[in-house]
Amino acid sequence: MGINAARTLLALLLAAAPALAAGGNASPLEQLRAVSGPSRPSPDDSACRLGQTPPCAGEAAEAALAHDEWLKADKLYAPGTFTPPSQKRIDSAPSYDVMFQCFHWFADNYWLHEDGGWWGVIAAHADDLKKAGVTMVWFPPAGIGSYYQRSYYNLHSQWGTRGGLEKAIAAMHRDGIKVLADAVLNHRSGRDGWADFYSPDWPTTVVVQNDSWPGIPGEPDNGKSPNYSEGMLDPGSRNLDHRNPQVMRDQIVFLRWLRYTLGYDGWRYDFVNGYAPAHVGEFNEATQPVFSVGEYWQRDRQTIVNWMDGTDGSAGKADASSAFDYPTHFNLQDAIASDDYAGLDDNGKPSGIIGWWPMKAVTFVENHDTAPRDPNFVFTEDYKDQRMTAYAYIMTHPGIPCVFWPHFFDWGQSYQDQIVKLISIRKAAGINSVSPVSVVAAGKGLYAALTTGDRQEVAVKLGSSWAWNPPGAGWSMAASGPNYAVWTRPK
Repeated sequence: MGINAARTLLALLLAAAPALAAGGNASPLEQLRAVSGPSRPSPDDSACRLGQTPPCAGEAAEAALAHDEWLKADKLYAPGTFTPPSQKRIDSAPSYDVMFQCFHWFADNYWLHEDGGWWGVIAAHADDLKKAGVTMVWFPPAGIGSYYQRSYYNLHSQWGTRGGLEKAIAAMHRDGIKVLADAVLNHRSGRDGWADFYSPDWPTTVVVQNDSWPGIPGEPDNGKSPNYSEGMLDPGSRNLDHRNPQVMRDQIVFLRWLRYTLGYDGWRYDFVNGYAPAHVGEFNEATQPVFSVGEYWQRDRQTIVNWMDGTDGSAGKADASSAFDYPTHFNLQDAIASDDYAGLDDNGKPSGIIGWWPMKAVTFVENHDTAPRDPNFVFTEDYKDQRMTAYAYIMTHPGIPCVFWPHFFDWGQSYQDQIVKLISIRKAAGINSVSPVSVVAAGKGLYAALTTGDRQEVAVKLGSSWAWNPPGAGWSMAASGPNYAVWTRPK
Protein backbone atom coordinates (compact mmCIF):
# COMPACT_ATOMS: atom_id res chain seq x y z
CA MET A 1 0.00 0.00 0.00
CA GLY A 2 1.32 3.46 -0.89
CA ILE A 3 1.65 6.23 1.68
CA ASN A 4 -1.30 8.22 0.31
CA ALA A 5 -3.52 5.16 0.43
CA ALA A 6 -2.40 4.47 3.99
CA ARG A 7 -3.26 8.04 5.01
CA THR A 8 -6.68 7.68 3.36
CA LEU A 9 -7.32 4.46 5.29
CA LEU A 10 -6.25 6.03 8.57
CA ALA A 11 -8.44 9.08 7.97
CA LEU A 12 -11.47 6.91 7.26
CA LEU A 13 -10.85 4.85 10.38
CA LEU A 14 -10.51 7.94 12.57
CA ALA A 15 -13.59 9.50 11.01
CA ALA A 16 -15.58 6.35 11.68
CA ALA A 17 -14.62 6.05 15.34
CA PRO A 18 -16.99 8.69 16.83
CA ALA A 19 -19.98 7.34 14.94
CA LEU A 20 -19.16 3.80 15.94
CA ALA A 21 -18.76 4.78 19.57
CA ALA A 22 -22.08 6.61 19.49
CA GLY A 23 -23.86 3.69 17.93
CA GLY A 24 -25.25 2.55 21.25
CA ASN A 25 -27.40 -0.53 20.75
CA ALA A 26 -27.36 -0.30 16.98
CA SER A 27 -26.30 -3.42 15.15
CA PRO A 28 -22.86 -3.47 13.49
CA LEU A 29 -24.53 -3.21 10.08
CA GLU A 30 -26.61 -0.22 11.22
CA GLN A 31 -23.50 1.44 12.64
CA LEU A 32 -21.70 0.83 9.36
CA ARG A 33 -24.50 2.36 7.32
CA ALA A 34 -24.50 5.42 9.57
CA VAL A 35 -20.85 5.94 8.73
CA SER A 36 -20.57 4.94 5.11
CA GLY A 37 -24.04 4.41 3.67
CA PRO A 38 -25.20 1.12 2.14
CA SER A 39 -22.35 -1.40 2.00
CA ARG A 40 -23.46 -2.72 -1.39
CA PRO A 41 -22.05 -0.47 -4.14
CA SER A 42 -24.62 1.69 -5.88
CA PRO A 43 -24.79 1.63 -9.70
CA ASP A 44 -22.72 4.81 -10.01
CA ASP A 45 -20.08 3.35 -7.67
CA SER A 46 -19.82 0.00 -9.45
CA ALA A 47 -16.08 0.38 -10.03
CA CYS A 48 -15.39 0.31 -6.28
CA ARG A 49 -14.40 -3.13 -5.00
CA LEU A 50 -13.45 -4.16 -1.51
CA GLY A 51 -9.71 -4.56 -1.15
CA GLN A 52 -8.71 -2.06 -3.80
CA THR A 53 -6.11 0.67 -3.27
CA PRO A 54 -7.07 3.32 -2.30
CA PRO A 55 -9.79 1.58 -0.29
CA CYS A 56 -13.49 1.95 -0.94
CA ALA A 57 -15.41 4.35 1.27
CA GLY A 58 -16.56 2.41 4.30
CA GLU A 59 -13.90 -0.27 4.14
CA ALA A 60 -12.01 1.16 7.10
CA ALA A 61 -15.20 1.20 9.16
CA GLU A 62 -15.84 -2.42 8.26
CA ALA A 63 -12.31 -3.32 9.29
CA ALA A 64 -12.87 -1.65 12.66
CA LEU A 65 -16.12 -3.55 13.19
CA ALA A 66 -14.47 -6.83 12.25
CA HIS A 67 -11.70 -6.18 14.74
CA ASP A 68 -14.26 -5.51 17.46
CA GLU A 69 -16.14 -8.70 16.51
CA TRP A 70 -12.94 -10.69 16.90
CA LEU A 71 -12.33 -9.29 20.39
CA LYS A 72 -15.92 -10.08 21.43
CA ALA A 73 -15.65 -13.61 20.02
CA ASP A 74 -12.42 -14.15 21.89
CA LYS A 75 -14.12 -13.31 25.17
CA LEU A 76 -17.00 -15.68 24.43
CA TYR A 77 -15.24 -18.66 22.94
CA ALA A 78 -11.65 -18.76 24.17
CA PRO A 79 -10.38 -22.19 25.23
CA GLY A 80 -10.95 -22.55 28.95
CA THR A 81 -13.89 -20.13 28.81
CA PHE A 82 -16.32 -22.01 26.58
CA THR A 83 -17.13 -25.72 26.44
CA PRO A 84 -19.17 -26.76 23.41
CA PRO A 85 -22.10 -29.13 23.96
CA SER A 86 -21.37 -32.69 22.89
CA GLN A 87 -22.57 -33.49 19.38
CA LYS A 88 -22.89 -36.91 17.74
CA ARG A 89 -21.52 -36.83 14.22
CA ILE A 90 -23.71 -38.02 11.37
CA ASP A 91 -20.82 -40.01 9.88
CA SER A 92 -20.42 -42.09 13.04
CA ALA A 93 -23.39 -44.18 11.84
CA PRO A 94 -24.92 -45.04 8.44
CA SER A 95 -26.00 -41.76 6.83
CA TYR A 96 -28.86 -41.15 4.40
CA ASP A 97 -27.74 -37.58 3.69
CA VAL A 98 -27.43 -36.02 0.25
CA MET A 99 -25.05 -33.06 0.10
CA PHE A 100 -25.06 -30.02 -2.21
CA GLN A 101 -22.29 -27.53 -3.08
CA CYS A 102 -23.93 -24.09 -3.10
CA PHE A 103 -21.50 -22.19 -5.33
CA HIS A 104 -19.05 -22.31 -8.24
CA TRP A 105 -16.11 -20.17 -9.39
CA PHE A 106 -18.23 -17.65 -11.25
CA ALA A 107 -20.73 -16.99 -8.44
CA ASP A 108 -18.49 -14.90 -6.19
CA ASN A 109 -19.13 -11.38 -7.49
CA TYR A 110 -22.04 -10.30 -5.34
CA TRP A 111 -22.58 -7.00 -7.15
CA LEU A 112 -23.63 -9.04 -10.21
CA HIS A 113 -26.58 -10.45 -8.28
CA GLU A 114 -29.78 -9.13 -6.81
CA ASP A 115 -29.91 -7.48 -3.37
CA GLY A 116 -28.70 -10.00 -0.84
CA GLY A 117 -25.74 -11.02 -2.96
CA TRP A 118 -24.95 -14.65 -3.67
CA TRP A 119 -26.24 -15.45 -0.19
CA GLY A 120 -29.63 -14.18 -1.36
CA VAL A 121 -29.48 -16.42 -4.42
CA ILE A 122 -28.72 -19.42 -2.19
CA ALA A 123 -31.53 -18.57 0.27
CA ALA A 124 -34.04 -18.29 -2.56
CA HIS A 125 -33.34 -21.92 -3.54
CA ALA A 126 -33.66 -23.51 -0.09
CA ASP A 127 -37.12 -24.90 -0.83
CA ASP A 128 -35.94 -26.31 -4.18
CA LEU A 129 -33.14 -28.17 -2.43
CA LYS A 130 -35.48 -29.56 0.22
CA LYS A 131 -37.91 -30.82 -2.43
CA ALA A 132 -35.02 -32.48 -4.27
CA GLY A 133 -34.05 -34.44 -1.15
CA VAL A 134 -30.92 -32.46 -0.19
CA THR A 135 -30.21 -32.59 3.55
CA MET A 136 -26.81 -30.88 3.83
CA VAL A 137 -25.25 -27.93 1.97
CA TRP A 138 -21.73 -26.58 1.66
CA PHE A 139 -21.39 -22.79 1.61
CA PRO A 140 -18.31 -20.92 0.26
CA PRO A 141 -15.80 -19.21 2.60
CA ALA A 142 -17.66 -16.30 4.19
CA GLY A 143 -14.81 -13.93 5.07
CA ILE A 144 -13.34 -11.24 2.86
CA GLY A 145 -10.82 -12.81 0.51
CA SER A 146 -12.73 -16.10 0.19
CA TYR A 147 -10.07 -18.83 -0.24
CA TYR A 148 -7.34 -16.30 0.60
CA GLN A 149 -8.84 -14.92 3.80
CA ARG A 150 -7.77 -11.39 4.75
CA SER A 151 -9.91 -10.99 7.86
CA TYR A 152 -11.77 -13.86 9.48
CA TYR A 153 -14.45 -11.59 10.95
CA ASN A 154 -15.16 -9.23 8.06
CA LEU A 155 -18.11 -10.93 6.37
CA HIS A 156 -18.68 -8.21 3.79
CA SER A 157 -17.15 -10.32 1.06
CA GLN A 158 -17.60 -11.08 -2.61
CA TRP A 159 -20.48 -13.36 -1.61
CA GLY A 160 -22.48 -10.62 0.14
CA THR A 161 -22.92 -9.28 3.66
CA ARG A 162 -23.13 -10.91 7.07
CA GLY A 163 -26.87 -10.24 7.16
CA GLY A 164 -27.31 -12.04 3.85
CA LEU A 165 -25.30 -15.00 5.10
CA GLU A 166 -27.38 -15.27 8.27
CA LYS A 167 -30.59 -15.22 6.21
CA ALA A 168 -29.24 -17.98 3.96
CA ILE A 169 -28.34 -20.17 6.96
CA ALA A 170 -31.78 -19.54 8.49
CA ALA A 171 -33.51 -20.43 5.21
CA MET A 172 -31.71 -23.76 5.08
CA HIS A 173 -32.44 -24.50 8.73
CA ARG A 174 -36.16 -23.80 8.21
CA ASP A 175 -36.11 -26.56 5.61
CA GLY A 176 -34.23 -28.97 7.86
CA ILE A 177 -30.98 -28.67 5.89
CA LYS A 178 -27.60 -28.67 7.67
CA VAL A 179 -25.07 -25.99 6.62
CA LEU A 180 -21.31 -26.54 6.33
CA ALA A 181 -18.86 -23.64 6.37
CA ASP A 182 -15.82 -23.74 4.12
CA ALA A 183 -13.05 -23.54 6.73
CA VAL A 184 -9.88 -22.14 5.14
CA LEU A 185 -7.33 -22.72 7.90
CA ASN A 186 -4.14 -23.82 6.13
CA HIS A 187 -3.21 -20.37 4.86
CA ARG A 188 -4.09 -16.72 5.21
CA SER A 189 -3.38 -13.44 3.43
CA GLY A 190 -2.36 -10.12 4.91
CA ARG A 191 -4.79 -7.25 5.11
CA ASP A 192 -2.82 -4.90 2.86
CA GLY A 193 0.53 -6.62 2.40
CA TRP A 194 2.23 -9.99 2.57
CA ALA A 195 1.80 -10.81 6.24
CA ASP A 196 0.03 -8.00 8.11
CA PHE A 197 -2.59 -10.19 9.75
CA TYR A 198 -5.61 -8.41 11.15
CA SER A 199 -8.69 -9.78 12.97
CA PRO A 200 -7.23 -11.84 14.50
CA ASP A 201 -3.97 -9.92 14.80
CA TRP A 202 -0.91 -12.14 14.43
CA PRO A 203 2.83 -11.56 14.21
CA THR A 204 4.67 -12.71 11.11
CA THR A 205 6.13 -15.59 13.13
CA VAL A 206 2.97 -17.62 12.41
CA VAL A 207 4.21 -18.13 8.82
CA VAL A 208 6.09 -21.38 8.21
CA GLN A 209 9.78 -21.11 7.38
CA ASN A 210 9.49 -22.53 3.84
CA ASP A 211 6.65 -20.24 2.78
CA SER A 212 7.41 -18.32 -0.43
CA TRP A 213 7.27 -14.97 1.38
CA PRO A 214 10.90 -13.91 1.92
CA GLY A 215 10.21 -12.61 5.42
CA ILE A 216 11.97 -9.76 7.21
CA PRO A 217 15.75 -9.62 6.65
CA GLY A 218 17.74 -9.29 9.84
CA GLU A 219 15.02 -10.75 12.07
CA PRO A 220 15.51 -14.18 13.69
CA ASP A 221 14.36 -16.84 11.20
CA ASN A 222 13.64 -13.94 8.79
CA GLY A 223 10.69 -12.98 10.97
CA LYS A 224 8.98 -16.31 10.31
CA SER A 225 8.38 -19.45 12.34
CA PRO A 226 11.41 -21.73 12.72
CA ASN A 227 9.07 -24.63 11.82
CA TYR A 228 8.57 -25.90 8.30
CA SER A 229 5.21 -26.82 6.80
CA GLU A 230 3.65 -30.11 7.88
CA GLY A 231 2.46 -30.72 4.31
CA MET A 232 2.06 -29.03 0.94
CA LEU A 233 2.31 -25.28 0.46
CA ASP A 234 -0.29 -23.06 -1.13
CA PRO A 235 1.69 -20.53 -3.18
CA GLY A 236 -1.09 -17.94 -3.27
CA SER A 237 -1.14 -17.08 0.42
CA ARG A 238 0.88 -17.32 3.63
CA ASN A 239 1.05 -20.88 4.96
CA LEU A 240 0.46 -21.05 8.70
CA ASP A 241 2.27 -22.94 11.44
CA HIS A 242 -0.39 -24.89 13.33
CA ARG A 243 2.16 -25.88 15.95
CA ASN A 244 1.97 -22.25 17.05
CA PRO A 245 -0.49 -22.15 20.00
CA GLN A 246 -1.78 -18.72 18.99
CA VAL A 247 -2.80 -19.97 15.54
CA MET A 248 -4.71 -22.93 16.97
CA ARG A 249 -6.32 -20.86 19.72
CA ASP A 250 -7.56 -18.13 17.40
CA GLN A 251 -8.77 -20.54 14.73
CA ILE A 252 -10.72 -22.49 17.34
CA VAL A 253 -12.31 -19.24 18.54
CA PHE A 254 -13.20 -18.37 14.93
CA LEU A 255 -14.78 -21.76 14.25
CA ARG A 256 -16.76 -21.54 17.48
CA TRP A 257 -17.98 -18.10 16.42
CA LEU A 258 -19.11 -19.49 13.07
CA ARG A 259 -20.80 -22.42 14.77
CA TYR A 260 -22.45 -20.86 17.81
CA THR A 261 -22.96 -17.22 16.77
CA LEU A 262 -23.68 -17.52 13.04
CA GLY A 263 -25.29 -20.95 13.21
CA TYR A 264 -23.20 -23.19 10.95
CA ASP A 265 -23.54 -26.92 11.65
CA GLY A 266 -20.18 -28.24 10.48
CA TRP A 267 -17.10 -27.89 8.33
CA ARG A 268 -15.69 -28.49 4.91
CA TYR A 269 -11.97 -28.21 5.61
CA ASP A 270 -10.02 -26.67 2.74
CA PHE A 271 -6.52 -27.81 1.69
CA VAL A 272 -6.07 -30.29 4.54
CA ASN A 273 -2.93 -31.71 2.93
CA GLY A 274 -1.11 -28.59 4.13
CA TYR A 275 -1.15 -29.32 7.87
CA ALA A 276 -1.18 -32.37 10.13
CA PRO A 277 -4.47 -34.31 10.37
CA ALA A 278 -4.27 -34.25 14.17
CA HIS A 279 -5.10 -30.53 14.03
CA VAL A 280 -8.41 -31.35 12.34
CA GLY A 281 -9.12 -33.66 15.25
CA GLU A 282 -8.40 -30.75 17.61
CA PHE A 283 -10.73 -28.45 15.66
CA ASN A 284 -13.52 -31.04 15.71
CA GLU A 285 -13.12 -31.73 19.40
CA ALA A 286 -13.17 -28.00 20.19
CA THR A 287 -16.22 -27.17 18.04
CA GLN A 288 -18.34 -30.36 17.99
CA PRO A 289 -19.57 -30.16 14.38
CA VAL A 290 -22.47 -32.26 13.14
CA PHE A 291 -20.23 -33.26 10.24
CA SER A 292 -16.79 -32.49 8.88
CA VAL A 293 -15.21 -33.36 5.55
CA GLY A 294 -11.68 -32.66 4.32
CA GLU A 295 -10.48 -31.68 0.87
CA TYR A 296 -7.40 -33.80 0.21
CA TRP A 297 -6.74 -33.49 -3.51
CA GLN A 298 -5.10 -36.84 -4.10
CA ARG A 299 -5.76 -39.77 -6.40
CA ASP A 300 -4.20 -42.38 -4.14
CA ARG A 301 -6.85 -43.58 -1.72
CA GLN A 302 -4.36 -44.94 0.81
CA THR A 303 -2.96 -41.44 1.26
CA ILE A 304 -6.41 -40.00 1.92
CA VAL A 305 -7.43 -42.85 4.24
CA ASN A 306 -4.20 -42.31 6.19
CA TRP A 307 -5.19 -38.66 6.59
CA MET A 308 -8.70 -39.62 7.75
CA ASP A 309 -7.22 -42.08 10.23
CA GLY A 310 -4.96 -39.34 11.60
CA THR A 311 -7.88 -37.03 12.44
CA ASP A 312 -9.01 -39.28 15.32
CA GLY A 313 -6.59 -40.81 17.80
CA SER A 314 -9.16 -43.13 19.39
CA ALA A 315 -9.29 -46.86 18.69
CA GLY A 316 -12.74 -46.91 17.10
CA LYS A 317 -12.17 -43.88 14.80
CA ALA A 318 -15.86 -42.96 15.12
CA ASP A 319 -14.99 -39.25 15.13
CA ALA A 320 -12.53 -39.36 12.26
CA SER A 321 -13.26 -36.70 9.68
CA SER A 322 -14.85 -37.69 6.40
CA ALA A 323 -13.04 -36.88 3.16
CA PHE A 324 -14.05 -36.14 -0.40
CA ASP A 325 -13.63 -39.29 -2.46
CA TYR A 326 -11.20 -37.95 -5.05
CA PRO A 327 -10.12 -41.49 -6.08
CA THR A 328 -13.72 -42.28 -7.07
CA HIS A 329 -13.99 -38.94 -8.88
CA PHE A 330 -10.86 -39.54 -10.96
CA ASN A 331 -11.54 -43.23 -11.62
CA LEU A 332 -15.13 -42.50 -12.65
CA GLN A 333 -14.12 -39.60 -14.87
CA ASP A 334 -11.51 -41.69 -16.67
CA ALA A 335 -13.83 -44.69 -17.04
CA ILE A 336 -16.70 -42.73 -18.56
CA ALA A 337 -14.46 -40.72 -20.92
CA SER A 338 -12.76 -43.87 -22.24
CA ASP A 339 -15.82 -46.15 -22.01
CA ASP A 340 -13.58 -48.61 -20.17
CA TYR A 341 -14.77 -49.31 -16.62
CA ALA A 342 -12.17 -51.77 -15.41
CA GLY A 343 -10.68 -49.10 -13.13
CA LEU A 344 -13.90 -49.00 -11.06
CA ASP A 345 -13.55 -52.60 -9.90
CA ASP A 346 -11.42 -53.74 -6.96
CA ASN A 347 -12.18 -57.47 -6.69
CA GLY A 348 -15.92 -56.89 -6.74
CA LYS A 349 -15.81 -53.73 -4.64
CA PRO A 350 -15.59 -50.06 -5.68
CA SER A 351 -12.06 -48.79 -6.30
CA GLY A 352 -12.42 -45.50 -4.41
CA ILE A 353 -12.67 -44.67 -0.72
CA ILE A 354 -16.23 -46.05 -0.77
CA GLY A 355 -14.64 -49.47 -1.29
CA TRP A 356 -12.63 -49.16 1.95
CA TRP A 357 -14.29 -46.69 4.33
CA PRO A 358 -17.66 -45.73 2.83
CA MET A 359 -19.12 -44.25 6.04
CA LYS A 360 -16.52 -41.47 5.84
CA ALA A 361 -16.56 -40.87 2.07
CA VAL A 362 -18.23 -37.98 0.24
CA THR A 363 -18.61 -38.80 -3.45
CA PHE A 364 -18.97 -36.11 -6.10
CA VAL A 365 -19.11 -35.68 -9.86
CA GLU A 366 -17.50 -32.24 -10.06
CA ASN A 367 -16.72 -29.30 -7.80
CA HIS A 368 -15.47 -25.75 -8.23
CA ASP A 369 -11.87 -26.95 -8.56
CA THR A 370 -12.39 -29.89 -10.92
CA ALA A 371 -14.89 -28.16 -13.23
CA PRO A 372 -13.62 -26.08 -16.18
CA ARG A 373 -12.64 -22.62 -14.95
CA ASP A 374 -12.80 -20.95 -18.35
CA PRO A 375 -15.95 -18.77 -18.56
CA ASN A 376 -16.00 -19.40 -22.32
CA PHE A 377 -15.87 -23.19 -21.98
CA VAL A 378 -18.61 -24.87 -24.05
CA PHE A 379 -20.51 -27.51 -22.06
CA THR A 380 -21.45 -29.83 -24.91
CA GLU A 381 -24.27 -32.36 -24.65
CA ASP A 382 -21.66 -35.13 -24.59
CA TYR A 383 -19.92 -33.45 -21.65
CA LYS A 384 -23.23 -33.14 -19.79
CA ASP A 385 -24.21 -36.74 -20.59
CA GLN A 386 -20.95 -37.98 -19.13
CA ARG A 387 -21.62 -36.09 -15.88
CA MET A 388 -25.13 -37.53 -15.67
CA THR A 389 -23.68 -41.01 -16.08
CA ALA A 390 -21.46 -40.19 -13.09
CA TYR A 391 -24.49 -39.10 -11.07
CA ALA A 392 -26.12 -42.45 -11.83
CA TYR A 393 -23.04 -44.03 -10.23
CA ILE A 394 -22.76 -41.94 -7.04
CA MET A 395 -26.51 -41.99 -6.35
CA THR A 396 -26.65 -45.79 -6.51
CA HIS A 397 -23.50 -46.43 -4.46
CA PRO A 398 -22.53 -46.02 -0.80
CA GLY A 399 -20.92 -42.87 0.62
CA ILE A 400 -22.60 -39.47 0.92
CA PRO A 401 -23.19 -38.10 -2.60
CA CYS A 402 -22.69 -34.38 -3.32
CA VAL A 403 -24.41 -32.44 -6.15
CA PHE A 404 -22.76 -29.42 -7.83
CA TRP A 405 -24.71 -26.15 -8.21
CA PRO A 406 -24.25 -25.54 -12.00
CA HIS A 407 -25.36 -29.07 -12.86
CA PHE A 408 -28.57 -28.64 -10.90
CA PHE A 409 -29.54 -25.01 -11.48
CA ASP A 410 -27.72 -23.95 -14.66
CA TRP A 411 -27.98 -26.83 -17.12
CA GLY A 412 -31.73 -26.76 -17.69
CA GLN A 413 -34.88 -28.27 -16.19
CA SER A 414 -34.50 -31.62 -17.93
CA TYR A 415 -31.04 -32.08 -16.45
CA GLN A 416 -32.24 -31.08 -13.00
CA ASP A 417 -35.14 -33.53 -13.29
CA GLN A 418 -32.74 -36.39 -13.98
CA ILE A 419 -30.69 -35.60 -10.86
CA VAL A 420 -33.86 -35.33 -8.76
CA LYS A 421 -35.02 -38.69 -10.12
CA LEU A 422 -31.75 -40.38 -9.17
CA ILE A 423 -31.92 -38.88 -5.67
CA SER A 424 -35.50 -40.12 -5.31
CA ILE A 425 -34.44 -43.64 -6.35
CA ARG A 426 -31.72 -43.57 -3.69
CA LYS A 427 -34.17 -42.36 -1.04
CA ALA A 428 -36.93 -44.81 -1.97
CA ALA A 429 -34.53 -47.75 -1.93
CA GLY A 430 -33.08 -46.71 1.43
CA ILE A 431 -29.48 -46.58 0.23
CA ASN A 432 -27.15 -45.16 2.87
CA SER A 433 -23.45 -44.46 3.22
CA VAL A 434 -22.60 -48.10 3.99
CA SER A 435 -25.13 -49.99 1.88
CA PRO A 436 -23.60 -53.22 0.50
CA VAL A 437 -22.59 -53.02 -3.16
CA SER A 438 -21.25 -55.68 -5.50
CA VAL A 439 -19.54 -54.94 -8.81
CA VAL A 440 -20.67 -57.63 -11.24
CA ALA A 441 -19.16 -56.33 -14.49
CA ALA A 442 -16.42 -53.80 -15.26
CA GLY A 443 -14.72 -53.64 -18.63
CA LYS A 444 -14.85 -52.13 -22.09
CA GLY A 445 -18.29 -50.62 -22.69
CA LEU A 446 -19.90 -51.95 -19.51
CA TYR A 447 -20.03 -51.38 -15.78
CA ALA A 448 -22.73 -53.06 -13.67
CA ALA A 449 -23.31 -53.18 -9.91
CA LEU A 450 -25.96 -54.27 -7.43
CA THR A 451 -26.62 -52.27 -4.25
CA THR A 452 -28.85 -53.39 -1.39
CA GLY A 453 -30.83 -50.63 0.29
CA ASP A 454 -33.06 -50.92 3.33
CA ARG A 455 -36.22 -51.39 1.24
CA GLN A 456 -35.14 -52.14 -2.31
CA GLU A 457 -32.33 -53.59 -4.36
CA VAL A 458 -30.87 -51.29 -7.02
CA ALA A 459 -29.04 -52.30 -10.18
CA VAL A 460 -27.06 -49.82 -12.27
CA LYS A 461 -25.45 -50.16 -15.69
CA LEU A 462 -23.02 -47.66 -17.20
CA GLY A 463 -21.41 -47.67 -20.63
CA SER A 464 -22.10 -48.00 -24.33
CA SER A 465 -23.06 -51.68 -24.20
CA TRP A 466 -26.69 -52.55 -23.58
CA ALA A 467 -26.05 -56.29 -23.47
CA TRP A 468 -26.73 -56.53 -19.74
CA ASN A 469 -29.80 -56.79 -17.56
CA PRO A 470 -29.95 -57.38 -13.81
CA PRO A 471 -30.15 -61.08 -12.90
CA GLY A 472 -33.40 -62.61 -11.69
CA ALA A 473 -37.03 -61.53 -11.86
CA GLY A 474 -38.95 -58.58 -10.45
CA TRP A 475 -36.80 -55.72 -11.72
CA SER A 476 -38.36 -52.47 -12.97
CA MET A 477 -36.58 -49.80 -14.98
CA ALA A 478 -36.45 -46.71 -12.73
CA ALA A 479 -34.31 -44.29 -14.76
CA SER A 480 -32.23 -44.22 -17.92
CA GLY A 481 -30.26 -41.89 -20.14
CA PRO A 482 -27.34 -41.92 -22.56
CA ASN A 483 -24.97 -44.60 -21.27
CA TYR A 484 -26.77 -45.38 -18.02
CA ALA A 485 -29.76 -47.30 -16.71
CA VAL A 486 -31.07 -47.98 -13.20
CA TRP A 487 -33.46 -50.74 -12.08
CA THR A 488 -35.08 -51.44 -8.71
CA ARG A 489 -36.96 -54.31 -7.10
CA PRO A 490 -38.41 -54.86 -3.64
CA LYS A 491 -36.30 -56.84 -1.18
